[in-house]
Amino acid sequence: MTAAPTTPGRLERRKARTRAAILQAASTLFHQHGFEDTSIQQIAERADTGVGTLYGYFPSKEALLREVLRTSRDEAVARYRAAVAGETPTIERVCTALTSIAEYLQANRRLLASVFRVAARSHSFDDEYADWLQRSFTELIQSGIQTGEFHPVPADAAARMLITTVMTATLGIGAWAGRAGDPNVLGEIHQLARALLTR
Repeated sequence: MTAAPTTPGRLERRKARTRAAILQAASTLFHQHGFEDTSIQQIAERADTGVGTLYGYFPSKEALLREVLRTSRDEAVARYRAAVAGETPTIERVCTALTSIAEYLQANRRLLASVFRVAARSHSFDDEYADWLQRSFTELIQSGIQTGEFHPVPADAAARMLITTVMTATLGIGAWAGRAGDPNVLGEIHQLARALLTR
């Protein structure tokens, strides 16, 4: 009897390591130098791979940026899920989610500005995450209404207002200009969410 071949397992592990190295290199360089000022050649060199190999995993620099941000979003979602339990009151879930959004935005502010520029030029970035975030917040607010924890507010509008508020406040734009990095802002938004939603 012959042993099962182990080569495919090794090959898959090597591919996973190469892909992870490319993503880590891209993330580091994008955060250090910005998306526009980072070349594919620099990413390949930092990942210790060839440009052709890099293109075998990611068809463009924009695709790399999208994946770097997706990975960061997934980590933020995982932190949120780890921070709440089944018995966590809905308002605490809302405030924890708002904190997670703010932390994600703060950590990726420079990259998100690049996303907006790329999207304006080529419309290559979709709104899948924004749609998911909106649906998730709306469902969270609806669950608070159903359990009687929240006022019967228009859930979709409340979700949009809270998401927009935390985004503009964290980025320090619009009515929140000059307050980016202000340690009191998130507490004020939590207070707003409690006043708006809770009975």
